[in-house]
Amino acid sequence: MSLPRMSRVLLALVPLGLAFTLPQAVGYAVPAPAFAPGPQVSVAAPIVARAAPVLGFTKRGTGFGQVVLITNSGDGTGRLFTVDRVGRVLSWIPGQSRATLYLDLRSKVRSVGGEQGLLGLTFYPNFKLAPLVYVSYTGADGSLKVSRFRLPSYTAASINPATEARVMSIPHPTYANHNAGMLLFGKDNDLYVSTGDGGGAGDPFAHSQTAKSLSGKILRVDATHGCGGGLYCIPADNPFAHSPGYYGEVWEYGLRNPWRFSSDPLTGTLWIGDVGQDAYEEIDTAALGAGNINFGWSCREANSVYLSSRCSGAAHYTAPVEVVPHPSAEAIIGGVVYRGTRFPSFAGQYVFGDYVTGRLWTMPSAGGAASVAGSLPSVTSFGTTQTGEIWATTLTGQLYELTST
Repeated sequence: MSLPRMSRVLLALVPLGLAFTLPQAVGYAVPAPAFAPGPQVSVAAPIVARAAPVLGFTKRGTGFGQVVLITNSGDGTGRLFTVDRVGRVLSWIPGQSRATLYLDLRSKVRSVGGEQGLLGLTFYPNFKLAPLVYVSYTGADGSLKVSRFRLPSYTAASINPATEARVMSIPHPTYANHNAGMLLFGKDNDLYVSTGDGGGAGDPFAHSQTAKSLSGKILRVDATHGCGGGLYCIPADNPFAHSPGYYGEVWEYGLRNPWRFSSDPLTGTLWIGDVGQDAYEEIDTAALGAGNINFGWSCREANSVYLSSRCSGAAHYTAPVEVVPHPSAEAIIGGVVYRGTRFPSFAGQYVFGDYVTGRLWTMPSAGGAASVAGSLPSVTSFGTTQTGEIWATTLTGQLYELTST
């Protein structure tokens, strides 16, 4: 039996049966994160000849633990934030300050295996006036927990863990893989949450194709209001908002493990990297306001039938915008659309990668095929500064900035 594919994201290249460890994770007795000075080394491997630009990523920091996400707070301070899988969030201003501990949830986060842990982080759209931070992590029972924290001011140097308030808890009792956990506020100011199909291989609980489950989905909620004593309301235009017996939070479905997705800051289009099962990795998109999209899993894996018993003649399956077959990619890492100012000719390009092979791709967000554009071994996420410049992270605790195209 092949190793379930999302296990490749954080367990890839590790022999079966061996515990997953990294030097940065041992007791967390690690040096403080360091920023690379002086001449930089561009990470851009000549994989295949093509017309696409070669992406040059320059190392900017090391020692950030098992970093799985990088983002900004959108408040004008210039800060970046990294998520360490075992439960730490670090913050700093590139070129101005060293990283400091922003949030410590190690006592609450379950991070056994390769895919559990602190997984998501996002800031309230008007964080400067309403200093609220949202995180997602796997709890002691394996469930995916989404929590909100309140700060006294957007300039606060750290978050008090005691301010945690639970937004939602999504059951995940059986398997340790396919937790998804990406969070972001879209261009519509709603909170989007990605969930995996429940783990194992082949969607064993048939979660992804039904809105009677929160698993295998992109969820969408209004986190600016509270309803029924909770910290969010279900938007009236969610496809199942008025369907008894179904979860109104469900926005898009038919996903296996959308580990990383992003919103194009210009158009609001969601770009979703969905990790494949046996043969294909895929990139899916959904325009702003386009809910009720079925991406096919586990009837389909990319454009091919995976389990015909899960297929319905009445269903409409939306095809991926890009499919990468194995072994060219084996654990896709959803990326970001470039909307920065440093590389005007690169505007509108979508950048994504693969954890197992280390390959990077670019593709025009307006339409067109992806092209291999370099390499970044063990890449786990892509994020941007507030001005739209791209950074990337690796599971070995390194941070990289896109410095040439």
